[in-house]
Amino acid sequence: MGMCMSMEGEEKREQKRLDKEMLSAEVKAMQLLAEMPGRLCFNGATKTCCLYTKQGCKGINQDSMLAWEGFAAEEESVFLGVFDGHGPNGHLVASKVRDCLPSLLTLPLESLLEGCSTPHHHIQKPIKMVDIDDSKIADHTYDIKLPGYVKDDEDLAWIEEKVTAAFHKMDERLKMHPKISCMSSGTTAVTILVQGKDLLVGSVGDSRAILATQSTDGSLVAHQLTMDLKPDSPGEIERIEKCQGRVFALEDEPHIPRLWLPHANTPGLAMARAFGDFCLKEYGLIATPQISHRKLTEEDEFIVVATDGVWDVLSNVEVMDAIASSSSKEEAAKSVVDAATNAWKRRNIASRMDDCAVVCHFLKDIKPGLSSKLDLSEKTKANDLKEEDTKHETDTSRQAETNRHLVRYDTLVTTVAELAEPESPLPSPHLDRGV
Repeated sequence: MGMCMSMEGEEKREQKRLDKEMLSAEVKAMQLLAEMPGRLCFNGATKTCCLYTKQGCKGINQDSMLAWEGFAAEEESVFLGVFDGHGPNGHLVASKVRDCLPSLLTLPLESLLEGCSTPHHHIQKPIKMVDIDDSKIADHTYDIKLPGYVKDDEDLAWIEEKVTAAFHKMDERLKMHPKISCMSSGTTAVTILVQGKDLLVGSVGDSRAILATQSTDGSLVAHQLTMDLKPDSPGEIERIEKCQGRVFALEDEPHIPRLWLPHANTPGLAMARAFGDFCLKEYGLIATPQISHRKLTEEDEFIVVATDGVWDVLSNVEVMDAIASSSSKEEAAKSVVDAATNAWKRRNIASRMDDCAVVCHFLKDIKPGLSSKLDLSEKTKANDLKEEDTKHETDTSRQAETNRHLVRYDTLVTTVAELAEPESPLPSPHLDRGV
């Protein structure tokens, strides 16, 4: 009896030591990230990118974002990402994935697969978008290098396996984290790697990416690069039900299908794939990414990655036009968030506005006057609402100023104290549902 207790005590001490080492290593890693040239994860702009995030009305801003020029020490390489957290610790999960996933993508495949414990039934073949060029990519000599090494389908399969393994490894790290509880907290992720003319997309959840391309008549066309992976999406609902998970919408939100535990009406996650949320990982939720590749052309203008606080109220075309009509590249991402904010107001649901995060990457200089061919009635309606939007801004400016201190923006360095799990997280029906 005494020996058993002694062994248990020794195991606990060893675990505490390992946890302390892990946290110390994380702090050092984040300090290194803060010094990385070309890396930006807060409101601002780089040479070819701009970023902007705004807190919604549901509490702390749980959206994180990232633009990294010169990623993996490649001059032509740019990494883009948005991460929409949900649940009590969603902001911590989103920040952790933002900081760790890019580095995992640069590791050798063998390292990513080592010790992988992802159950076989959780692994699903990555989805290929039907409108995306399945050109073959990658060079086996480099771990994440794409341009100029187009070969065959075997190379594309290798890249898919590599990205999938990195996403699974990220999920395992979250599960093992000593200070961030991810049982009912998680995050979406849309990651984009641009290298030369190659564009690689990896996505889980319902954040979205689009590519704006100039058509032959000079107008812009929006190409959606990701799928909104909702619980009732084809292929997703079949997997969930096979794993005994349940999918249904609430009476007051009939348009939002949610993922629930088999025998409890919780947590009600509004997506079919996510990092974290380990209470649902045995019931159909997976962290396997949707992966796609396409070749960029001379007609491609810019890429937009954003969280669902934007896409819930703006169409792909509206987002594209907000960027094309912005006063400068530096203000483009903010223009999208401003348009989304006004759209939430027009729907008379400003009190339910979600967090918004937008990352824009410009492939070339925007030509003056570029826009889509919006229907004339849409433009007229937008002009009619302009005066109303201005009135809303005036009426709410005082309250916005009062609440300014509540706005949380992502920072480059997270301290150990910020990583600590809240002692008694306050449950929120919106956060628990994964909205």
